[in-house]
Amino acid sequence: MRRDDRHSYLAAGLTAFAVVAASLLLFFLMFHFDALVSFFDMLARILRPIFMGAVIAFLLLPVHRCILQFLTAITSDKQKARQSTANFLSFTAIVLSLLLALFLIYLLLAMVLPQVYESIVGLINATPGYIESVQEWLQIFFEDNPDIQSSVMSIYTSAATSLEQWLNSDILPNLESVSTTFQWVRTTVLPNLTGVVAGVSGMVVGFLVLVKDLLIAIIVSVYLLARKDIFAAQSKKIVYSLFRTDIADLLVEETRNAYKIMSGFINGKLVDSLIIGVICLVCCNLLKFPYPALIATIVGVTNIIPFFGPFIGAIPCGLLILLVSPIKAVYFAIFILVLQQFDGNILGPKILGDSTGLASFWVLFSILLFGGVFGFAGMVLGVPVFAMIYSVISRMVAHGLSSRGLPVETEDYMGKTGPMKR
Repeated sequence: MRRDDRHSYLAAGLTAFAVVAASLLLFFLMFHFDALVSFFDMLARILRPIFMGAVIAFLLLPVHRCILQFLTAITSDKQKARQSTANFLSFTAIVLSLLLALFLIYLLLAMVLPQVYESIVGLINATPGYIESVQEWLQIFFEDNPDIQSSVMSIYTSAATSLEQWLNSDILPNLESVSTTFQWVRTTVLPNLTGVVAGVSGMVVGFLVLVKDLLIAIIVSVYLLARKDIFAAQSKKIVYSLFRTDIADLLVEETRNAYKIMSGFINGKLVDSLIIGVICLVCCNLLKFPYPALIATIVGVTNIIPFFGPFIGAIPCGLLILLVSPIKAVYFAIFILVLQQFDGNILGPKILGDSTGLASFWVLFSILLFGGVFGFAGMVLGVPVFAMIYSVISRMVAHGLSSRGLPVETEDYMGKTGPMKR
């Protein structure tokens, strides 16, 4: 038997083995799908600190680079030539970026949490007035139907009286200060939770696990930032070892483009939402809206969601203001529309630029698709993820058209076109 014949039989045998193995694997996955899902859930729980650390490192990378560039600029050329000096500067930049992030988080919480606490207490204090307002609205609404009015109002009056007594006797006296609140929770609330001790214990254990994961994530982020160049070089080695040089170049370029889209969008959106929250806080105080800190916090957080964010945050805020003053609720709706136009047409483009390169339709499509599948995280990350997919497909289409000598611009294909062959 010739060598070529042996090679053909060997290739056929390997192909048959691969087909049989793939078929067995497919059947195994079909009949053990629940076990496979459980395995990936367990793997996700184990690797959660790694994922969290990668996210922290991703967000801190621009800050780290800016600090490192500043430290490098003020270092002499003789010192920069030493590897020990470069390592020291990189580690110093990592520590300073972490400290800066922690300081900003502390500063934000120190400014927002006390005002949010006061707003919640004020909302509870104003509840009796809101109950009376709703009662008047119900009386006016049902004034032409006395039978329905009497039955509805009796139920409402009983529920409102019970709620008001509970708030005035049990809740408000224990919310006078932060210290009395903690003491009330420790001495009254927790001992009365005998029926849900297991749930409370589970929450406590979950909180401790989250704190542990956060500490590990911070350590992981330090390692990732310190060795990012080595990890990038090792990844490129793997890519160039598996693919042809032209394909590997394309993959590396697309990865860089994906990072540019993702980092530009996420970091820009965080800065944009922070600015919108501050503007909302200032304007709510100037316009005398109730609960300004609470409203600004809700608007700023929901503004992270593209397109729908301002309206999602405006709905509960508008309902709160409506209970206080209907005319102020109208003013607030107008203010949110103006703020959304300012963010969408002036502030957002200035900060984000054309970081995604997506048309408005595709932004809406990506939010609905990823939000429906992955929830809140999908609504936030759906736009940059879809932008990366869109960019890859666009480059592939452009490359295919160019290789066939066809025009790349979309305008060339609009309307009635003749034969494209050249």
